[in-house]
Amino acid sequence: MVSLLNRSQKSIDEIYFSEIRPKLYENHATHYQYGSREGRSLAEHLDSACQFVLTISKIAQVNEEKRTILLAATAIHDLNKLDKTGKNVQQLARNREFLTEQLEKACVIHLIKMEEHYELIRRLIERHSGHNASDGLRFLPEDENIEKWSAMLIGADLFDLGIDESVRIRKVENELTVAFGRVSHIFKITISEDRGYLTSLLLGACEDVLTRYNLTPLAIFPDGILFEGKNFPEHDLTQEIAQIWQQKINRVFAGNIEQLVSATTSGIKIDNKAINQDLEETLIQVQALLEKKKASYKQDKLSQDINKHGGKAGKQAILEAEKLDLIPVSNDEEFTISEGLKAIYVSYKESGLTSQESWEKIYDYLDLSSDKRKVIDPFDILYGRCLFAVKAVSNNEQISEMLKQSFEMRKTEQSVYIQVSKEMIKSVQKMLNLPQKRTWEGKQELEAYIEANPRKRCSLGNTSTEIKELISREMPPETKVQSFSNRLPGGINAEPKRQSDSISALAYQLLAVGANFPKSGKQEPLYLHFALPQGASPELLRIWRQFIKQTAETNGEGGTVTVDETKLYRDNLMEFKANKVVGFAFPKRPDFIFSTITIPVLWGDVNNSIALLKSLRLGLEIALAFEFGFPFVLSNNLEIETNNNFFGKVEGIPSSLQPLLGSGEYKREGHLSKTEKINHKTAEKILTRLRCLGEIVFIISSPQKWNDCLYELACTAKKPLDYYFVILRWILREKDDPHFESLWNKIRQPLFTLLKSLMPNQHDLLTNYLKEAAHLAEVARLRGSSFKRTSQVEPFAEFLKAIRSRKSYLDWDVVFASLTQEYHTRLDRIREHGVGATKYEQIKEYYQVLRKIFEEIYQCRPEKILNDKKTLESAYLFFLQEARQELKNEKQNDSE
Repeated sequence: MVSLLNRSQKSIDEIYFSEIRPKLYENHATHYQYGSREGRSLAEHLDSACQFVLTISKIAQVNEEKRTILLAATAIHDLNKLDKTGKNVQQLARNREFLTEQLEKACVIHLIKMEEHYELIRRLIERHSGHNASDGLRFLPEDENIEKWSAMLIGADLFDLGIDESVRIRKVENELTVAFGRVSHIFKITISEDRGYLTSLLLGACEDVLTRYNLTPLAIFPDGILFEGKNFPEHDLTQEIAQIWQQKINRVFAGNIEQLVSATTSGIKIDNKAINQDLEETLIQVQALLEKKKASYKQDKLSQDINKHGGKAGKQAILEAEKLDLIPVSNDEEFTISEGLKAIYVSYKESGLTSQESWEKIYDYLDLSSDKRKVIDPFDILYGRCLFAVKAVSNNEQISEMLKQSFEMRKTEQSVYIQVSKEMIKSVQKMLNLPQKRTWEGKQELEAYIEANPRKRCSLGNTSTEIKELISREMPPETKVQSFSNRLPGGINAEPKRQSDSISALAYQLLAVGANFPKSGKQEPLYLHFALPQGASPELLRIWRQFIKQTAETNGEGGTVTVDETKLYRDNLMEFKANKVVGFAFPKRPDFIFSTITIPVLWGDVNNSIALLKSLRLGLEIALAFEFGFPFVLSNNLEIETNNNFFGKVEGIPSSLQPLLGSGEYKREGHLSKTEKINHKTAEKILTRLRCLGEIVFIISSPQKWNDCLYELACTAKKPLDYYFVILRWILREKDDPHFESLWNKIRQPLFTLLKSLMPNQHDLLTNYLKEAAHLAEVARLRGSSFKRTSQVEPFAEFLKAIRSRKSYLDWDVVFASLTQEYHTRLDRIREHGVGATKYEQIKEYYQVLRKIFEEIYQCRPEKILNDKKTLESAYLFFLQEARQELKNEKQNDSE
């Protein structure tokens, strides 16, 4: 699988996620487990245990050296599952050679610096399985903390045990009590629905509140978080969580500073929200707009403004100003300064000062004399003064400093506790499941739904007490209007409104503001919903956020990020690059990522099937990367159900793609036993198919036709043998003078892999017979009078022609005997020196092989084999190239 993390490592946590974890999945991702761990691969179990140990050892403040040894022991703690001889853990732990071998395979051997570390690892592994606690070795000297470390390893081993959750949590709590040397309890906070960024902000608010009460995040699940602590607060936390949640939401909209700072003819206007959110960022945005003003500088337009606004004050005022060196703007630098003065004046006005007081502030900062102030005052207060005061400004830093001062005057203190609507509090109660008593107002919700005015039924979300009427750009693309809602009174031409409950609308608007959507027109995206694996550590969340942030920064302008398709199709590599309209619209803020992340994916003007294929390919590449291993859902819906019964899910697969993609619900290979794998399409199998298609597309078509070629090849999966014909047709269409032998050498491997995946039984038998026939044809030179395509397949075409023209009264023995004789006569006629008995025997043997195809695969049914005529001829042509290459290699080896 691809590697997506490329950065230097420092801490043991980072080393684990970048080096050790990928190795665990490489070695054990397909290792199926039985019994209480059924449904999870060995790699997932070892990974879960390692992450848990790293988290609790950090909480317990274990020193880095011992954390390293504890991690090494955890990475190989199930020694009996790593060995095929059937020995128990105690025997294997005391086999130094085997222990060292497993430490090397797990990529943790370099963490062991001293001989005594091996002994500690052995003791921890034995103790986790209950052996060392009962034999004589326990009486030998050992570290006094080994009981605590063993408890950490035992707790980690129990953490993902497939038993009743309440029993499992209680077992883990018992071990943590020993590990921490204090009472330890685990509390699970879950969500009832996933609404993308809105849900992530809610979980973030929940974490902020609970950490105040000395609860520590222990592990993250797709549907919530586990916290560890002595006890859970008894009072209702809903109000506190709702207030922090509201603050986070407000910060998102206020933080969209680009939209809150705008250039107008009356100066640069700055919204107070921008200043209160991030003063420095607001200043940067103003300076960026001033640079744009500088780039738009035009001398003739400026002269008109000077004449217009200076003329209002009179010629005498202009002359008086010139005497004191207050000469109007004459170049682009001075024009930028004048626009800056205008922005400062507007900002001071917004702070509550009068017009004159605002200019007095500017005069004071510039230390203008009373004479200069009297000279400037007659000019227009907004447009004129800034044009004539530029000479008093020595540099741009003064402009920045005055802007900052005006911002400081406008900045207001943000209250810690803000007013929260009842709808938000109800949403917290509804979406967040806390380990506290709660009352469900089901009756009231049902009555509200039943009694709602039909004209106010929601186009988005559930009917609730707060319904909003919104225009289309405030709703997800393609949100439908109720069929009767366009019957507006009086025949109004305005666009009919869509109804939405406030929380659903807020969820979409957060996405619209918070994702790096392109600046072009509104497209309908697909959504990739990734979830952290079961029991992921907070450190994995941090690394995931960092990866998303770094990848989003690939586009410095803040738009979409796409993948280099050439490297993806040719080399199966994920290399990200900026794009204006196509690709991932990654989130702008890290707090939009928590237990799940929603990534809109846009593909421009392509049909839905191509968008689905390309999105699924990228989703699988990320989901199956060894560093991540994240479950995912690909959907055109913003809201999805949280479900742990699958690894990958695709909603809305069209019937044309179902033969290739299956039902749309996938598990990993390690989740299934050998017998189950035969009848299931795993995520790895689907990715292999898509990779094979990508390689073939790259070889046979031009970049401009990649999408069309990909779609046709994907649809061909309903009849896999047709791949030979479709590929040949694309080669003839795209290549003026194709070199079939060279092309076949490139196509053969991905095509065979694809066909074995789609039709494992029939493909092998047919391929073997066609290869045998092609080899006989090349050895005996059974072809027409040239090397043209039709001439090369001539003997095979004659075989199909004989089947088609066979008379009902003729036996098949007669047909094939006649075919052999006729083709022998044909070769005798076209060859310069004729052919003899040896050639006859070669032709006879050739057609006997083709007869096996007719009898064993097509059951002597002419209509069935004739339906595949073009496919069989295409496949035969390709196998001729392979046979020709094999014969060349044989001759070369013989000569050597």
